[in-house]
Amino acid sequence: MNQYQKTTLIVGGIIVAVLIILSVLLIFPWAVQRTGPGMMGPGMMGRDEMMRPRGVSVNSEYEFLIHMIPHHEEAVITAETLKDNTEREEMEKFAEDIIRSQSQEIKQMTTWLEDWYPEKDHDIDYQPMMRDLENLKGEELDRAFLEDMIPHHMEAVMMSQQFLSRGLAEHEEVASLARNIRNTQRNEIRMMRSWMARWPGNDQLFGTRTRVMMLGIGLISLLALILLVVLLIKVVFLRPAPGVSSVKSTKGLLEMRYAKGEISREEYLDTRKDLES
Repeated sequence: MNQYQKTTLIVGGIIVAVLIILSVLLIFPWAVQRTGPGMMGPGMMGRDEMMRPRGVSVNSEYEFLIHMIPHHEEAVITAETLKDNTEREEMEKFAEDIIRSQSQEIKQMTTWLEDWYPEKDHDIDYQPMMRDLENLKGEELDRAFLEDMIPHHMEAVMMSQQFLSRGLAEHEEVASLARNIRNTQRNEIRMMRSWMARWPGNDQLFGTRTRVMMLGIGLISLLALILLVVLLIKVVFLRPAPGVSSVKSTKGLLEMRYAKGEISREEYLDTRKDLES
């Protein structure tokens, strides 16, 4: 391998390494997440599992009511903390809406339980889904509230949809309530996700458009990497060393002159020997 080929191989190898790193980072951007509120990190698995929708199964109208009441109560308590400490006007109004609407629904459901199921136990062992927000302020409070309330709402939506799709309602009032919970909280989930996407410093890695763009750039880098490797193989291993073509050309000219009788055999042999040395 001559100096030209060695230089080409070294430079090409550096470019290949850079393209490999770039492709990996752009195609798999989730590998460079940072730890922060709502992000996975050491010791965070327990809370993250706790906030994930649990998919509570309800098999009767009675079960729907006894599960939904404490679920609403947790939302109201957390919204009260948000209302007292948030610095965003829209978050304060959202907290007030949750407190007002869900407190009214709690009162309705409690009355229905007492009227329709007085002989049954109205208490359950409810496992909280949302963290304690008492010590959080400002941006950290707002973001933590939304990160917790989105899966909290999702569980209420799933419970309501399950109740309706199974036809478990024994009273139209409860069916109407379930439809209202499902539709209202679906809309609120969209609103909360929209807020998180718009706020500065949103660290749920990248928005969908940005992620698609980064993926596209990564794939282009990967294609460039493949083409470069093919080119390196061709240049380094298939290209004749410099001077080989010129030697072959000179030998051909020499043989042609000898064939035409323009030079003697002695001159032909001496010149050929010089070219091969």
